[in-house]
Amino acid sequence: MALWLKHNLSIFFDFEKFGNLNWLAILLFVYFVATVKKRKRWEMAIAFVFILSCFSLSLRGQNNFRYIFTLYPFTLAVIFLLSWEFIKKKSRLFQIGILMIFGIAVFFNIYHFRDNYKFYWKYKVIVEDDYFPHGIFKFINNIKDLSSDSMFLVYSHRHLFFYHTNKKGIYYRDPKLRTFKRQRNKETALDFLKNQLKVKYILLHLDFSPHVFLRKIITNDCDLVYQDKHELSLYKLREKSLDKGEKEIVIEKDLDKEDLERIFINDSLLRNGSFENWTSTPSKKPDFFRGVDSILREEKEVKVGKYSAKITGDNFNFYQNLPNFEDYKGKKITCFAWIKTNVPHKYRIQIYDGIKPSFSFKHSGDGKWELLQANHAIDPSAKYVLIRVIQAAKTGKTDDIVYVDGAILLKDYWNTYDLYSKHLKKEK
Repeated sequence: MALWLKHNLSIFFDFEKFGNLNWLAILLFVYFVATVKKRKRWEMAIAFVFILSCFSLSLRGQNNFRYIFTLYPFTLAVIFLLSWEFIKKKSRLFQIGILMIFGIAVFFNIYHFRDNYKFYWKYKVIVEDDYFPHGIFKFINNIKDLSSDSMFLVYSHRHLFFYHTNKKGIYYRDPKLRTFKRQRNKETALDFLKNQLKVKYILLHLDFSPHVFLRKIITNDCDLVYQDKHELSLYKLREKSLDKGEKEIVIEKDLDKEDLERIFINDSLLRNGSFENWTSTPSKKPDFFRGVDSILREEKEVKVGKYSAKITGDNFNFYQNLPNFEDYKGKKITCFAWIKTNVPHKYRIQIYDGIKPSFSFKHSGDGKWELLQANHAIDPSAKYVLIRVIQAAKTGKTDDIVYVDGAILLKDYWNTYDLYSKHLKKEK
């Protein structure tokens, strides 16, 4: 219930931005309802428009405060009119006292939340500035393989930018996606996405954590076709895929350690990505890796080989410099790593070339091994390439634990389907 109120009626129940004016508006609204028979037509009209505006912005704008602030002057006017109606027949001293309380409340509200108001009232998009993702929308506008009913799924907080293109899109909060989220498994969700919603491309901002089916679809059934420096990625759904039974063998089967070793130890640009080799110094770090001190060689929680890395801490990078990175300037690479933790949305992979970063999805924190992947196009002017097989967000909890194993770095863009398919082809 609280979540519903917070999300769909945040204009009334989220007092952080409107402050004490919410309380005044709600109390005066109760007074208005109690005396509704005495109200004049113009008062009824104002009340109707105000209530309709509140509900419209709450339902369409949800918890976006930029929309909520558009009602701020109207809210002040309504509060003033109702306050005067309530006190106009009272004594002069009582009127002065109420108006003073009203003035103090308004002053406190503006003073306390002035930074929020200043930011949102001045917020605007300047097409020429560095924050507008020109490149990816130019790429989208030049796509030729779309039919008249093809759609883009836009999974980004900057979804309005999408309409600077000439393509059609489905916003990730669109009601049609509720049916998609109610599908029983990934295969039926993929079929719904392709055949019902007619989605051909997915535009994703990595600040958003996709629904579990959509995350699996992106990592298994899509090709990454474009990335930009704003953490926007454009994925294309593959036209053809294997039938359900064959896909389960390739993707969903839990391979044993010997199978995983064939995949994650061989053919990697990373050194010691399976964490089998450790130095003999007191710090006891895995060879070729840097960036964190609270690390131990783990022998029980292992995904590949005999050992994994157990890391305890907060706000760290556990990384390796790509050797001979000059040979890969202007080229594409993909990093996979097995991650296990029970801390939600704290750990992910990052690839950084000094110009722009690329990220994997964040680990869900379900306490199970997850295979994360990060795709990156190395800038031609890169000065170095850091493969951060673990990047930990700062949460303030220094006793958080994460396990890392089976880190592998490959040329070109890969997804998990390609990775397992390559393994099976080798076995055949």
